[in-house]
Amino acid sequence: MIRGQTYLKNSAKIMGGNPLLKLIAVDWFKVDKATDKIALHPKSLAQSDAGKNLPFILVINLEIPAKPNYSLVLYYAAERPVRKDSLLEKFADGTDQFRDARFKLIPSIVEGYWMVKRAVGTKACLLGKAVTCKYFRQDNFLESVMITSMLSLHILMFVYQMPQIDGFLYRTKIASYPLEANSPISRGCVNHL
Repeated sequence: MIRGQTYLKNSAKIMGGNPLLKLIAVDWFKVDKATDKIALHPKSLAQSDAGKNLPFILVINLEIPAKPNYSLVLYYAAERPVRKDSLLEKFADGTDQFRDARFKLIPSIVEGYWMVKRAVGTKACLLGKAVTCKYFRQDNFLESVMITSMLSLHILMFVYQMPQIDGFLYRTKIASYPLEANSPISRGCVNHL
């Protein structure tokens, strides 16, 4: 549900349309040190021939600083060019302050215990206030790097939902693959429970 045109008057929400971006790949990296600008890595989806032919890719890089470091990288793609003067275009080409004020996580537990659903709730959270976010815009992609703690990652993994993935992170476990300059990066390395 999204805010309708009369939301400020009567708090009415309406059904949203089709999503602008579709989840196309997931990478789980184990790295020696935190890796910003993962979309520039030669083996990244954004640098592949298929990625370069997409009109726009939103790369979400959840960095977990630890020993070793991990990065959960989600790739969302547009099937058609981003419309000029649209909110997505303003987000992609805007300032970090603009992005931080609008990039929200809306929790939704699709399947789970009632106590968990109640504890998580459905109130939107501005990610720029919850975790440290950095952005990198180049060519046909925008990378959002979120530096998390293990605790905040568990919370994000537990509640992060998108319509296309229907509880994806809540009901799956992610396989770990090393990121090295000479090793292939496995894409969509997800093992279902």
